Amino acid sequence: MNLDEITRERLAEAVRLYLEEAYGESPVPPEVRKRLEWREGESLADLAAGPGPNPGAPGQGGAGAPGFERMPADAPPRECRHLRLRLGNRRYPHMKLAVDRIPETDDWVLAVDCHDRHILESVPADQRTTFETLFQENAALKTRIERRWTEAGLPTFENYVRRRLGRRSG
Repeated sequence: MNLDEITRERLAEAVRLYLEEAYGESPVPPEVRKRLEWREGESLADLAAGPGPNPGAPGQGGAGAPGFERMPADAPPRECRHLRLRLGNRRYPHMKLAVDRIPETDDWVLAVDCHDRHILESVPADQRTTFETLFQENAALKTRIERRWTEAGLPTFENYVRRRLGRRSG
């Protein structure tokens, strides 16, 4: 699915399903709600355009509308490889809704970026078990969210592969 086909409505559905799994009955933190105050636009490309949440700030990942991070940061959304929206979860605030370009195509898919493995090397040995448990919980959450997206017909890698295989066999 190209970036313009990921409509505001589809993205809102992906966010809703993500938040249901990530927070359940817990309130969504105010900083996450703020990231969901999107500018005008009908497609993800429209929504992710414009100045970022805090351009140039460490850890912000670059430009985009409130909450959207683009990679590369200085590229317009349609020229990016990745778009990210930090939504977190009950136990870990850095998990992200990811939208990734399939290499060498104009197709994009939704994914969950746990954004956690890089910190393991800096965790003291006596705390590794706690963090490994968190990483396992994040991985299980990622699986649940992506499964719900796939079942809802949203553009996941699984649905991308099914569509590609369907074209070849048809």
